[in-house]
Amino acid sequence: MKYKILELLKSKDGFISGEEIGKILNISRSAVWKNISKLKEYGYKITSFTNKGYRLEDSSDVINDYEIKKTVTTKIFGKNFINLKETDSTNEEAKRQAQKGVSDGFLVIAEKQTKGKGRLGHIWTHSNNSNLAFSIVLKPDLIPEDITSLTLIAGLSVCVALRKAGVVSYVKWPNDVIINGKKAVGILTEISCEIERVNYVVVGIGININERYFDDELSDKATSLFIETGKVFKKAEILNLVLNEFEKNYYKFIKTRNFNSFVEEYRTLCVNIGKEIKAVSKKETITGIVSDISEKGELVIKNPENNSIFLASGEVSVRLKDGKYI
Repeated sequence: MKYKILELLKSKDGFISGEEIGKILNISRSAVWKNISKLKEYGYKITSFTNKGYRLEDSSDVINDYEIKKTVTTKIFGKNFINLKETDSTNEEAKRQAQKGVSDGFLVIAEKQTKGKGRLGHIWTHSNNSNLAFSIVLKPDLIPEDITSLTLIAGLSVCVALRKAGVVSYVKWPNDVIINGKKAVGILTEISCEIERVNYVVVGIGININERYFDDELSDKATSLFIETGKVFKKAEILNLVLNEFEKNYYKFIKTRNFNSFVEEYRTLCVNIGKEIKAVSKKETITGIVSDISEKGELVIKNPENNSIFLASGEVSVRLKDGKYI
């Protein structure tokens, strides 16, 4: 009943009285009030005034089970999911779910992460409902070395999805998504595998959506969709765009096992190409100009001696030569 009331509120530009809601749904005004209270508990912002009734103010930050089921239009990704108020990390929860035998495309989403993870041991902060943090369990028939390409495809998919939402974004190799030179999306891929067999893959995605500001430590390198556009985005709609784009690309890759069919689009959206960079790995530091993305998804760097160096995803942290994010 509460969601029938929600749909009535969404259909009205202004107020609708409790009496009118009761007549339409054939319930008492007391039942209307109780269900409105439940909707507020689920995160919906509903204003009420005597002699006016109720008005839904905003539902953009709500990402409950109802919104997911109503909004997600994929065939497989996110059709089965768990939505948590709080977890240590959506990736860790996804791994726990994978070990229980969940199906391909299972979604783990959380309002709050206490130990969110990023690439190379970094922390991904996610503690309010303005942003989106989720992980997808994948069970591809691939060998471990194929997962490098899958990581790049995840970044490309998110970038294209945000562009479909009207946000001009780019990929920073291998899979960060950048808007106006600042990071808006982080992606962490983790696998469970044997020598020639992948048991499962977990792709964790964090998107800064309606965050209004970042503290001084992050403000020069992090941003959100709202900060860059001034527009409030519905989290469920962004989730749907990402899941649809990633699902399409994932199953295309599973059939071909070839990154080559994605490389031209990746090159077009990659901000690293043509930039002088410093690539730092545990073994060495390489400086040079990024000349290309290889058909395997490697970053191709021309060093000062004009030799081409090929770097695989996951080996390096790439920034501008002065250390700043692209």
